[in-house]
Amino acid sequence: MPRKITVALRLTMLLATAAHAQDRDVQADIELIQRADIARTVASETAELRIDEFIDFACSHCAAFHLQRADSLKSLVAAENLTFSVRVFPIPRLMRGFQAAEAAFCAAAYTGPPGFQGMMQQLFENQATWVGELDPTPIFEMYARNIKAPMDEYRDCVARDAMAPLIINDIRMAKDGGVRGTPTFVFNKAGEFEGDEQFYSPESMAQFEESIARVRNK
Repeated sequence: MPRKITVALRLTMLLATAAHAQDRDVQADIELIQRADIARTVASETAELRIDEFIDFACSHCAAFHLQRADSLKSLVAAENLTFSVRVFPIPRLMRGFQAAEAAFCAAAYTGPPGFQGMMQQLFENQATWVGELDPTPIFEMYARNIKAPMDEYRDCVARDAMAPLIINDIRMAKDGGVRGTPTFVFNKAGEFEGDEQFYSPESMAQFEESIARVRNK
């Protein structure tokens, strides 16, 4: 079993390492990463459980799930008083997932939760448009412009790979949690990440309710 460590501590450790790097305005990038992390998370101070969803924006199963069941998942998170985070686990063979994640997080850092949701919706709705492109950058910029992201700042964030530490942290968590594909949902007590309860590509919302009940009763 992976050793217990809080989700917040994982990111704090990664950012502390980044702060020692010789890079321009590192503190500003750390703040950007923190804003993106907040934007992709629905947090509750009283939540006893958390769900971490690992996706690849280039994954067709991830797109299908979100386009069909995103509203049901949002309702469940609210009804069960959960903390929910969307994390990325780019699959190398899908090629463009890492770039899409950078675009989504860079936009989210400047536009908050609505911007992240807007980017995610556009990326999944139009997946077939960009997933095969040699350079999907202009398409991602169009999506960012649609959600009113400040374009100079957005382009700078993408060009410097400012969100790479956040993506790397997600990949490490996925590996530690035994995630093998996307979408995978991992259930834990709030603030912890052990990956004891998880499932890949759910077939029904009932699976969520069953996993929530089991983790709550542990």
